[in-house]
Amino acid sequence: MSRYGPEYWDKYGSYRTPIAFNLSLLVLLRGYFIWVIAALSRRPELDLMSLFFKNKNDFFIAIAIGSIAIIPTILFCLRRPRDSHSASDKLAKIWRYMRWPLIVCAVVDLTWLSIQAAHSHYRFSSFLAVQMMIVLWVLWYLVKSRYLTVFFNDWPEPTEKASEEKKRLKRD
Repeated sequence: MSRYGPEYWDKYGSYRTPIAFNLSLLVLLRGYFIWVIAALSRRPELDLMSLFFKNKNDFFIAIAIGSIAIIPTILFCLRRPRDSHSASDKLAKIWRYMRWPLIVCAVVDLTWLSIQAAHSHYRFSSFLAVQMMIVLWVLWYLVKSRYLTVFFNDWPEPTEKASEEKKRLKRD
């Protein structure tokens, strides 16, 4: 933890989550968020799904592309100190490689947006252009961020209770 100072650490001594990382997850999982918001809006006259997706196939493809980012998101949600060393070690080993599924998800998403632009015979669509720029920014951020390299190599240390348990087991 010597690469970045204490202002980058949380109360558990691990690196804080960058805001851009949270926004990247929101962009990559936007199909799921639109789905949840549409399900929660109880107004049938306002069809939110048709505002974002032309047809059902586009929606299902967006869900399939976003599913690539689900495992890193679940592990990110589990990123907190544990009471067990073995569980913490297993999750830390897996977490170290979770940047790659996010990069793959962004590349596939950008490819899908390009295919959608080609199917519309490259007529300019501001909606597609904005999505492509945002996904391109996410891809650039995931590939170039030095802080993300440190963030993905860091996992919160187990709690003191787990440390005491490990010492006790070694003595017995």
